[in-house]
Amino acid sequence: MHFKALLFSIVLFALLSTIACNDSNHKAITFKTYLKTHKYAVGQSNFTIIDSLRNRPLITEIWYPTNDTTKVNITTEFPFIVPPTSKDADFLSEKSPLILLSHGTGGNRISQMWLACELAANGFIVLAVDHYGNTFDNKIPENFIKVWDRPLDISFSLDHILNNPKFNSKIDSTKIGMAGFSLGGYTTIALAGGVLNYNFLKEFSDTEEGKKEFDIPELKNLSKLIKPEVIKKGNTFKNLKDDRITSFVTMAPAIGQGFKQKNQFGNITDSILIIGAEKDEIAPVETNAKHYHTLIKLSKYIELKGEIGHYIFMNEAKNGLKRSAPVFFKDNETIIRKNEHNKIANMIIQFFDSQFKENQT
Repeated sequence: MHFKALLFSIVLFALLSTIACNDSNHKAITFKTYLKTHKYAVGQSNFTIIDSLRNRPLITEIWYPTNDTTKVNITTEFPFIVPPTSKDADFLSEKSPLILLSHGTGGNRISQMWLACELAANGFIVLAVDHYGNTFDNKIPENFIKVWDRPLDISFSLDHILNNPKFNSKIDSTKIGMAGFSLGGYTTIALAGGVLNYNFLKEFSDTEEGKKEFDIPELKNLSKLIKPEVIKKGNTFKNLKDDRITSFVTMAPAIGQGFKQKNQFGNITDSILIIGAEKDEIAPVETNAKHYHTLIKLSKYIELKGEIGHYIFMNEAKNGLKRSAPVFFKDNETIIRKNEHNKIANMIIQFFDSQFKENQT
């Protein structure tokens, strides 16, 4: 994982507050037009849950399939090109599979909204949380290192939604999946049963390359935060696996440097789809996506070929944001982000469908 990416993420999301969300060059899609190519419209709701034991408020977003397009479309003011969503729309009468979604370092719960909407439009309920202290608007340096909180956030949010009468009657609890990007990719692997070794991560941070990657001016030298007590506590989390989740997708997963041995994945019993980007400049595939694949027996690896970098997995931006934050939103001239998103979403939907079907037999 290249921790220089943290600084870029901080700059990016600071810009979001200063950019006018409306873009005169972009015409928002209507529900009517969207439904010509999708099975369902997308409902969207927002709420906060509190993990009082860990003192972590978890701002939560949920997207879901709906036939109700009478509610307000809340995406018109977004700086991203995303489908229309119907605020607090009615749920379908039948139950739907649930996909949990984890953002990358310095992002937030809507960073992969493009994927959440595509999943919802194809019949999945999707839940994403802000990982407290690891988002663009709430930067707690220690929380960028204490990554064990991320899978715990996901498991806690799953507890909540499965015990919430508003939602649990709409969820097929036999079909729960997990997807994550970058550090959210690690989060996914941890929930599948992967065990991070903080000693390995510390060893990397002490190398010349590691020192450069952990040196973030605004957040100081993050490698110094990997103190003996952090290593000791981090290594106590030998089982972050959540058995309720039975299908996993990881996109451009990070911190592969914390994994060296196949026995760190001995608890994994379900298939994992690993998607890497050939030109990933933040989490290079050789030491991350491909590296994970060589160590995880039950993994399938797909690499996006061509001039495709790490941030292909983030939302497509309107022109104003694209001009202000090209590092994140302007791709190589040979790449059309929307087209890549369609390919990735199809891969993921097919994977979840096949895994859930296989698990039922």
